[in-house]
Amino acid sequence: MKRLALIAALLSSLALPVFPQETSIAKADKLFAGRDNLENLKQAVSLMEDRTKREPSNFDGFWRLARFKFYLADHEKDDSRKGKLLQAAMDAGKKAVELDSGRVEGHFWLAAATGEYADLKGALQSLTLVKTVRREFEAALVINPSYENGDVYSALGQIDLNLPKLFGGNERRGLERLETGLKVGANNSDLKVTLAEYYVKKGRNAEARALLESVLSATDPARSPLEQEDLRAKARRLLEKLK
Repeated sequence: MKRLALIAALLSSLALPVFPQETSIAKADKLFAGRDNLENLKQAVSLMEDRTKREPSNFDGFWRLARFKFYLADHEKDDSRKGKLLQAAMDAGKKAVELDSGRVEGHFWLAAATGEYADLKGALQSLTLVKTVRREFEAALVINPSYENGDVYSALGQIDLNLPKLFGGNERRGLERLETGLKVGANNSDLKVTLAEYYVKKGRNAEARALLESVLSATDPARSPLEQEDLRAKARRLLEKLK
């Protein structure tokens, strides 16, 4: 009888549903969503570092590693450590592009990390890196213009507006990129602030005010709560100047 009861218990346990463990990528994505807590971001980086070491052909691991290190670098105050984080982000982005050049994520985060690295290193090195930044953002634009809520338009627009004409800057094209981006990412707070700054410079204050007020009232799905509040604070400062 005891033996029969044991067999019945074993059969019953086999009938129970088995739920797969949450993958490291899913865990990392959840941690990244809570990136306002710096420890969450560090854990997400650690998970992807481990994942890419174990699976050197994992595209999804490498582009996330580039993204997470890009964001982690933004928290770093020491220029040397920040530079190393951005270089690591660039390396991960390059690897992602090598693994699958037909997907947007590798191109976008390689460009983003390279752009930040260029800003950190100064004007002379920026000029040598800007070709890479533009090329990778242009590739991302072709593949998926709406990626990251239209941030690629904001990036390319700022390149054209900030780069001297001698080195490929183009004010008309830059403005077109920003305005087109707003159609793609209608709630992109960063893009709205960037475009509003340009409008203010050109004396188009009414248009700037409308954009800045919308930053205060709308929520950007691509931003964390702290990132959203930082952009709203910037919008408030610009609105004060328009009074």
